[in-house]
Amino acid sequence: MIREQRFINDDWTFAFGEHPGAEAEAPDPEWYDVGLPHSFDLPDFREQRFYVGHGCYRRTVEVRPEWIGHWIALEFLGVFQAAEVYINGRFIGRHEGGYTPFTMDISSAVVEGLNDVFVRVDNLWNPRLAPRAGDYSFNGGIYRDVSLIVADRVRIDWYGIGVTTPEVSRERAAVAASVEVVNDEPRPIQVNVAAVLSDPERSVASLPTVRRTIPARSRVVVELEGAVANPILWHPDQPHRYKLTAAVSVDGIARDSQQTSFGFRWFEFTADRGFFLNGEHLDLHGANVHQNRGGWGDAGTRASIRRDVAMIKDLGMNLIRGSHYPHHPYFAEECDRQGLLFWSELHFWGIGGENVEGFWFASAYPIDEADEPDFGESLRRALREMIRTHRNHPSIITWSIGNEAFFSDDKVIGKAKALTSELVALAKGLDPTRPVAVGGAQRKGFDVLGDIAGYNGDGAELFMDPGIPSVVSEYHGVRGEGPGEYEVEWEHGVEADYPWRSGKIFWCAFHYKSIADGAGLQGLADYWRMPRRSYHWYRERLRGIAPPVFPEPGRAVALRLTSDTETIPTDGTGDARLLVELVDEHGIRVVDDRAVHFTVVEGEGLFPSGRSITLGPESHSLWGGAGAIELRAYAPGTQRIRATAEGLTAAELVLAAIGPRKAPRAWRLPPAAPSVAEPPSGQGEASLAAYRPVAVSSAEPAHEGGNATLTGSGTYWRAATRDPGEWLAADLEFPYEIKRVEVVFAEPPAHPWTVETSVDGRDFERVHRGEPESQALSAYLAFPARTARLVRISFPEKPIDVEELRVY
Repeated sequence: MIREQRFINDDWTFAFGEHPGAEAEAPDPEWYDVGLPHSFDLPDFREQRFYVGHGCYRRTVEVRPEWIGHWIALEFLGVFQAAEVYINGRFIGRHEGGYTPFTMDISSAVVEGLNDVFVRVDNLWNPRLAPRAGDYSFNGGIYRDVSLIVADRVRIDWYGIGVTTPEVSRERAAVAASVEVVNDEPRPIQVNVAAVLSDPERSVASLPTVRRTIPARSRVVVELEGAVANPILWHPDQPHRYKLTAAVSVDGIARDSQQTSFGFRWFEFTADRGFFLNGEHLDLHGANVHQNRGGWGDAGTRASIRRDVAMIKDLGMNLIRGSHYPHHPYFAEECDRQGLLFWSELHFWGIGGENVEGFWFASAYPIDEADEPDFGESLRRALREMIRTHRNHPSIITWSIGNEAFFSDDKVIGKAKALTSELVALAKGLDPTRPVAVGGAQRKGFDVLGDIAGYNGDGAELFMDPGIPSVVSEYHGVRGEGPGEYEVEWEHGVEADYPWRSGKIFWCAFHYKSIADGAGLQGLADYWRMPRRSYHWYRERLRGIAPPVFPEPGRAVALRLTSDTETIPTDGTGDARLLVELVDEHGIRVVDDRAVHFTVVEGEGLFPSGRSITLGPESHSLWGGAGAIELRAYAPGTQRIRATAEGLTAAELVLAAIGPRKAPRAWRLPPAAPSVAEPPSGQGEASLAAYRPVAVSSAEPAHEGGNATLTGSGTYWRAATRDPGEWLAADLEFPYEIKRVEVVFAEPPAHPWTVETSVDGRDFERVHRGEPESQALSAYLAFPARTARLVRISFPEKPIDVEELRVY
């Protein structure tokens, strides 16, 4: 039996550009040295703009003599967003879709000895490829792990073991394993397929062997069944996992074996009583998590994923929503291991606003009919890949179809809903054991298309007791850089608990990088994973842990440098998180935010910018007297890091990089990306307020504030009282340059009214005061361009019913 899988994250070279024909040429010595995971935009300090174009990667892989004749493949766990793979100049295949794993069969293209691997990547906006829009950055690159896999011609397929638990109780659990066996031989093969169940300490059950004949060059799915007495149930408080080891043999000779982990649990979302796990009610309280991070962007290591999950667990939360795309398979594995439920989401994604074609501000669903077939297939393909690679994780309690796909052009909204329904049905067909959610479904009737409705923002108050299983899939409470306020300010009444609501998911755990200027600053921790004060507020509320003593202004005299680990693996899966603190003469951290410079003075350790990096207030990478950065190493040896700051005693730290010995390498690192794409703006005709969240002073039933941002609905907002001071505010969600506001009243404006704008939701500036001089139902206000995130209509004497508020 032969099966080998090893990471090949090290020893790549890279160059920006498309480089036509380079796949068939000798390697260019002028290319730059990189390790994986890698992003086009390093270092990443959360700048709004990013490089959009091509980048090419190259390295050699050695094929041993005994591998020839076996199945050999490259596994990519994530490339954004289109990849062409070549071996020895020969085209192997193309994969489109930036968030799901895939393999490339290179068996027939390799030779004994060294083989050239060439990967051309682009992150060009593609109208036929999801996502077409989203509040995020879409950096290109091979930003997740790459592995080389070698296996027998008769083998278990890639991610070919699916485990379900059709019956679970505390006394007995049934196990059903689907094992997909491949026969690449030119003749039929009779195989025996068996499986053993074990927990960390012992074997607990054997599944009876099944014998099947597989035709030449084909595959079959073999079903195995068994049971376990008195299973230990998986729960966030006791995340116990079992292993299933499946084996394939031919004529008594083992040909392949693979393992997968799973857990015994059962759960239910209900419309009237909330969520239940293992028969007990569990109030879901979680956070949304994006994958990008300070310095390294999307290209995080497994160690960084492990820390992210641990931070959410440390808060006392029990759920993570993988916003808004399939995450690294290791993310779900860590949720399994650490004990967090996971909402795994597809990237059918909208952002709203101008709906401008050509960049990720476009309609979530294509507006050109010619783009529809490929776009729909890109989501179907990604859904299949997500479910196949994630299906055995006990932490996953739903497949979600996307987020705010209602931000599609009105003329195609019916098609967007039809595709959503089709994807729901496909997910249920691929995995009947889990319900399917529709995230961000607070507008246009998307909420009833799945088994679970996820309501964002003002959906928390628009959909009270909706009669279907539901969660608040996003709610806000903090904003801005730096330490922020301690107490979280919840919006739209989300602080209230209701028996019919399964839970609520905070937006969001960490700051993130976005194409929308001013967005991405709602984290409980910042981009560099430094906990803000609100992080400790949540931890105190959920776990009863008092906050630390927050640093105060003082006079720093020295630096203190620490690491979360003493060793770094050199295979690209790990790193060391370095924390630098500015301390006074007593060793107490003080608020003295001068810039700190890190340097690798010994070893081949790398920061995202190379052998040195500077953190400081200007890049919002150091505040409150501290900053953090992750260090990697792709060669073994001592790593000595030095931190310096003007006028302070320096600090040093010694770590060890662990891995196979290799010759020293003089790293030649890529420069900054050669150019950045400027997103089109000012071209769209859609109101920036259309379908956006609305906050109000009060509202009559059936006349909620959300009616005022529905386009052409004929509904309207009406205040619950006739008292002075009532108001309605549309949240554009991101700062925009606005220059026109239109108000459509549902009744002639018989009382004064004002229009105000705000960037932060606290300080408002008046744009216009309307007097009851005209009986016209519409008011058109033009003014010099100004930046605004909120537009508010206030009524100093008596409220007026508002049918629609439009912002341009």
